[in-house]
Amino acid sequence: MRWCWLLWGLLACPALAQEVVFFKCTDASGHVTMQNDKPCAAGMKQEIRRVGEVKTIPVPTAKPKPVEAPAAPPQYGEFIQVGGPKPVRKPIAEAAGRPLPPALYQCSTWQGDTYYGETDAPPPRCMPLPLRGINGGTSAVNASACEVKHDQCTAIPESQLCDAWYRRLDEAEFKLRYTNEAQRHERQQARDRIAEEIQHSRCAIEATKDVTDKKTSGKLP
Repeated sequence: MRWCWLLWGLLACPALAQEVVFFKCTDASGHVTMQNDKPCAAGMKQEIRRVGEVKTIPVPTAKPKPVEAPAAPPQYGEFIQVGGPKPVRKPIAEAAGRPLPPALYQCSTWQGDTYYGETDAPPPRCMPLPLRGINGGTSAVNASACEVKHDQCTAIPESQLCDAWYRRLDEAEFKLRYTNEAQRHERQQARDRIAEEIQHSRCAIEATKDVTDKKTSGKLP
């Protein structure tokens, strides 16, 4: 009978809410991994994303915890950088009369990755599908099939355009700083184009030293 009352008590307990935090880790070569069990390894660029709450059964406690001051509301839906290089950027006063930078869109892929793009209709992606033969076995080595997936994009409000372009510049400089020689020219061009768009808009910032300077470069051996 005692076990019955204990089981009834556990089932009757209200479920508590617990938020889920995902970590987006970028290594020196630009490779991105996602995990939700632990923070990124040391030396990696780390971003976090809170995606909501899940229901869990409360764990009995010996005594209630002291009341704490309410914390600031969490930010949901977008990765927030908490580690790695993050220069402080803000528009210069002389740029106030310049036009806005080009529109940006925050897009998400079918795999859950997010990124900033300059079009609301990026090229579709191919989600691989497993193939089975007539007898239920695997298909031929050269056979392939996929389902076309479209990224979902939302326009960035004008009030947030500068911050979005600054973030694109941060990411471009991070990739350029730790690139290899085979990709250096391509990534340098990408970084310079983003910087040029910023400098010709009301988001223009103070001139910064080129991240490829040999004295300050973090290029890996």
